[in-house]
Amino acid sequence: MPSVYETGTGYMDLSIFIVDDDEMLGKIQKTLVKSVWPLDEPIVYFDGFSALEHIEREAVAGKKILILLDIHMPRIDGWGVLDSICTKPYCKDVWVIVNTASEEIADEAKSKLYTQVIAFNKKPLTKETLHKLMAQEPLVLFF
Repeated sequence: MPSVYETGTGYMDLSIFIVDDDEMLGKIQKTLVKSVWPLDEPIVYFDGFSALEHIEREAVAGKKILILLDIHMPRIDGWGVLDSICTKPYCKDVWVIVNTASEEIADEAKSKLYTQVIAFNKKPLTKETLHKLMAQEPLVLFF
């Protein structure tokens, strides 16, 4: 019997979202993620509101979601994105890697308060970091 993560065509889709207000950095991160993780094409959003709309559609469709989330963004910051996700019935199917340039110790401590956060990464994102993450729960189930 297949595990909950398997489908008839292999492993269940994992949608990857990169949410960062720095457009150039978002594009660089997308290329990096694609080079290490052989999954669906990562989708880059440059603001939290646009990302939340798409996350909702993917989650309702039954996909598992991984978000590389910047904290400091205009309009709605990473904490606002996380707070919104926490109120949704699909929150257990969303995992977040906080990916930030923040040097604030309080930010890392705050990230641990969210069950969706599986890692805290200080930019830059590297291939080594991505390799470590793909070997850990829950991501190991997709590789």
